[in-house]
Amino acid sequence: MFARNVKRTGTNPVNQEIKAAIHGAYAANYDRQVRAYGCYLAEASFGLCYEFIQPGQNLLDLGIGSGLSAALFARAGLRVHGMDFSPAMLEICQAKGIAEELKQHDIQQIPWPYLDKTFDHLVCCGVLHFIPELEGIFGEASRVLEEGGLFVFTTKCPTSLDARQRNYDQQTGDGLDVFAHSPEYLKALLEQAHFARWKVLRCFVGQDIFYIWTVQKRDKSVANGTKSKCAPANLSRRPTP
Repeated sequence: MFARNVKRTGTNPVNQEIKAAIHGAYAANYDRQVRAYGCYLAEASFGLCYEFIQPGQNLLDLGIGSGLSAALFARAGLRVHGMDFSPAMLEICQAKGIAEELKQHDIQQIPWPYLDKTFDHLVCCGVLHFIPELEGIFGEASRVLEEGGLFVFTTKCPTSLDARQRNYDQQTGDGLDVFAHSPEYLKALLEQAHFARWKVLRCFVGQDIFYIWTVQKRDKSVANGTKSKCAPANLSRRPTP
């Protein structure tokens, strides 16, 4: 059975329980709905970092859900760990047998239940557009990630012309608030959390546009914090067949 960590300090427990119930209600059909909607964020996220991941490395999937993203990394030989606030999603993910460890924990609950520098890479696909303020999440991502490791995450692209004046645009639909974060806001948070931008890809999900960000935690021993022209520092390319 997956580990349960349900403390809600710093978040509204009633609101979080409602959100978990909403996510749980469509958990059984989630994979099918993603395909019907034409969403390939998981595949694109995996592809952006595939050449720099290695079998045996430890990956944390933040908001692992049913395991759509995690399954790709598991097939590539990584040791998958995941956390999510929805018990229903975690049960589906557990049944797939792709994760070594699953924890029921809200990504907005700080700190996360992991030690410093536990993971080689992090992925967070289709999650952050449900969360307004991301500073704490980026800080925790930096804390649990090894220096030189990759953090791959998705955000919704804002559509308003004055989005640069705010951290995010907010919409409400199907009982959930959706937040489209300003790229300027995200870049500032990445800098603050010691991440260097490596690749950013824009792609369509239905009529919406999403960003896929692939960033690297800076090695503090490198004074200028810049990335290699060929590959992120401290990462080796997968051998060519």
